[in-house]
Amino acid sequence: MEKIKTRVIAEIGNSHEGSLGIALSLIDMAAEAGADLVKFQFHLSDFESTTFEPFRVNRFKQDKTRLDYWKRVGFTVDQWKMLKKHCDSKKVEFLCSPFSIEAAEVLHRNMLIKRWKIGSGEISNYQLLDYVFKSNMEVLVSTGLSDYNDINRLITYVRKNNYVDQLVLMHCVSQYPTPIKNSSLNLINEFSKSYGVKVGHSDHSGNISTSIFALTFPIEYLEVHISPHALFFGPDTSSSLTPEEFRQLVKFRDDFSIIKKSSYSRDELFKMSKKTANIFRKSLYWSLDLKAGSKITKSHMIVRKPWSEIDAAEFQDLLGKEVKRNVAKGLPIRKKDIK
Repeated sequence: MEKIKTRVIAEIGNSHEGSLGIALSLIDMAAEAGADLVKFQFHLSDFESTTFEPFRVNRFKQDKTRLDYWKRVGFTVDQWKMLKKHCDSKKVEFLCSPFSIEAAEVLHRNMLIKRWKIGSGEISNYQLLDYVFKSNMEVLVSTGLSDYNDINRLITYVRKNNYVDQLVLMHCVSQYPTPIKNSSLNLINEFSKSYGVKVGHSDHSGNISTSIFALTFPIEYLEVHISPHALFFGPDTSSSLTPEEFRQLVKFRDDFSIIKKSSYSRDELFKMSKKTANIFRKSLYWSLDLKAGSKITKSHMIVRKPWSEIDAAEFQDLLGKEVKRNVAKGLPIRKKDIK
């Protein structure tokens, strides 16, 4: 069965800063840029965090603690439904990562998502993993904050519970931004070969080159952060692509999908170029007037454009043959001219 082209996820995360208007605008930007899915994050701080959680990057001066931040940037269920409805109207799939069972239950109960995306910080949260896998939906799991032991344990758990067809193992490097020298996209093939599961890539480089190269691997999904501008507020801006870069990425994805399927034979390609060949390839022409009965010599023929009836390659074949009728200088040599 022919593999579908890689689906591209625009990661919005919490870049909306709790503003519904900005969130809706970011959906518009992602949809216009060609995203297949738009992803948010659903944090219920009371079920996820404690006052001990530090900021990854503390740029949020209005928030005294990380708990304050999670509460400020969160949406109500009705607002999540509004965002999902807006995604539907833009013909992009709404996706949202839960960071607790309680958040997952809200998403599932309200039928907001068609598949799960689990952040790499949850790779050892087996209570959450058990819940999402039991939904029988596809589960994308990032690996950025894991080692081989974590991944092996995850694969063992999934296989033991017969959920392996649901799993998409997402290669990921959790450095913000990820230097391209650390991209290690070779792990995509390693995951596919070692674990025999579907694979994807979640990119944090903020560099379009990394994502373009990732598309040359057999991945189901490519997740890339999107930001309106390089100076937009937020800790993920340096790890994001602008809408224009995202648009270029999607165009490459579409073009690459077509290129991979192109397998015409040389003869088929030649037939497609026949009109151009008639202009640029050369044929044999008479170099002077000849009377019927003349024996053709090398000096009687010249090679010129456009292509006519007798190809230039047939030069040797005509030597010594007899001219059947009078011919004029400058005209193409025709088969009916030769006896």
